Amino acid sequence: MLNRRDFLKGSAFGIAGITGAVALAGCASAPQGQQSAAQNPTDAGAEERTGLQATAEAAQNTEARKVSLVEFEADVAPKVTETKECDIVVLGSGAGGLGAAVKAAQLGAKVILLEKGSELGGSTNGTEGMFGWGSSLQHETDGVELPLVAELIQDELTYSNYRIDAALWNRFINASGKSVDWLRDLGYQFDRVDVYKGQISAFKCYHWWTEEKGSTMIAHLADVAAGLGVEIITQAPGVALMTEDGKVAGAYAHNVADDSYFAVKAKATIVGTGGFGLNNALIEQLTAWDMTYGTTRSTGTGDGVIMAEDVGAGTYMTSILPRTAVEGYTVYDEIAIGCCDNPLLFVNENGDRFMNEGTYVTSYMALYVNSIISQKRAYTLLDQAMIDRFMSGEGILSGWRKYKAGAQLPEFQSQLDECLSSKRGNVFKGDTVEDLAKAMGVDPANLKATVDRYNKLCTDGFDEDFLKGAEFLIPVQTGPFYAVRQDPSVTNTIGGLDVNYNNAVVDVNGEAIPGLYCVGVDACKLYKETYNYAMSGGLVGYCLYSGLNAAEHAYEEALA
Repeated sequence: MLNRRDFLKGSAFGIAGITGAVALAGCASAPQGQQSAAQNPTDAGAEERTGLQATAEAAQNTEARKVSLVEFEADVAPKVTETKECDIVVLGSGAGGLGAAVKAAQLGAKVILLEKGSELGGSTNGTEGMFGWGSSLQHETDGVELPLVAELIQDELTYSNYRIDAALWNRFINASGKSVDWLRDLGYQFDRVDVYKGQISAFKCYHWWTEEKGSTMIAHLADVAAGLGVEIITQAPGVALMTEDGKVAGAYAHNVADDSYFAVKAKATIVGTGGFGLNNALIEQLTAWDMTYGTTRSTGTGDGVIMAEDVGAGTYMTSILPRTAVEGYTVYDEIAIGCCDNPLLFVNENGDRFMNEGTYVTSYMALYVNSIISQKRAYTLLDQAMIDRFMSGEGILSGWRKYKAGAQLPEFQSQLDECLSSKRGNVFKGDTVEDLAKAMGVDPANLKATVDRYNKLCTDGFDEDFLKGAEFLIPVQTGPFYAVRQDPSVTNTIGGLDVNYNNAVVDVNGEAIPGLYCVGVDACKLYKETYNYAMSGGLVGYCLYSGLNAAEHAYEEALA
């Protein structure tokens, strides 16, 4: 993927040239994508799309982004149709971006928010709640005993081998309850505060969204933004940052609706474009992960990171929020729920069992994926009896979002069959275990020995090999048999741009770049290597915290 730094080097315009071109452009009508905040839908129904639809949308979006970059390099000046002005411009409408826009407007700033997609919220829509310590809701709820902040930080230090910024964690945790209260003061109602998924979360600090959907919070903030006069323009991805006298002075955006460009001059710019899970080049550059593909929403191509780098921003080694998926499907599809989110029998490329498959249930995705990627390939093995159970019997053993334990998967068999007929090479079938092994390309005798050993453990009711819980020890013995490859994938990236404690973007020397801030996942420096679900909701909690933090400091810089 072409990055903006490369094309600007060879461009006849460059940032300075573009600034001059925009200054000569007359004011035209507002971009066609412009709407009031109240009119903007959120991405609430995104999880209902099929995997093939989501994959196609992501590919189309990424290709459109490449085309717009080429157009921007070649002939942007004639396409700049309008110059808008405001105090603060925000790029992105997740918890960080939309939170920043509302907070800045509350302080009295004139705010314009640019959203790349047609809907607001980004990946925040797919969350179920947020972390908060010391919130009013916790104090109102019986049975909530708050740990010391130092205890929470120590838990993170131990988990991450002391490779984190404890001072940043201290700031975040102490402010997290105030972030919750800020939403409540705006009229948003949380469902409850509790632990996350029972044994996964170590503390009663998880504040569940209404209906357990982040889209409800985004919709509420959008209504608040409308009431405060925030101008929200959808289908308007930022393509470059404007600079003036050594300071970031706004952004240029592509109006997808009519393929034109417009400028937004601002006293401060807040970037919150939601990660780069669909940009393999950036993932390779900024992380130590080798992912098969992204399962994030189709706007996550790293626009904010690239734009900020072009004006001298430093980058920060990132991690990712990983999970496994089945190629051709989203993580919300039944084949992924059944094969990636259930503690069945997992084997590697040699047909050997290699882990406690119940790790997903006890520690959720991060540690579970670490185990999966320790192998060259990983497969879920299941028999027809398990398929029948999932479809019309007792249901699944575990899941997420709307798929709770006991939920049925009526489309599970048809999705398995579709994968088989597509010949993607990620689903295999055999009338016997030996036939399945031949289809997979593994040694039949070895796979048969693995299944026999597993079935004995199930009969004994104790997993002496990997200590999987007895409730998940269900034998694999009724043909036909299936193997489904689990592919490591990116739910989202964590980090990317280097920021200081004010969420101001800094250069490679650690000096703040005047007028530029970053919020959300692109600014998150809390984690190293592996996300900690014991402090569940920490990432989206940070996104909102960073938005409020950046808005306050941007307002002080721009208007105070």
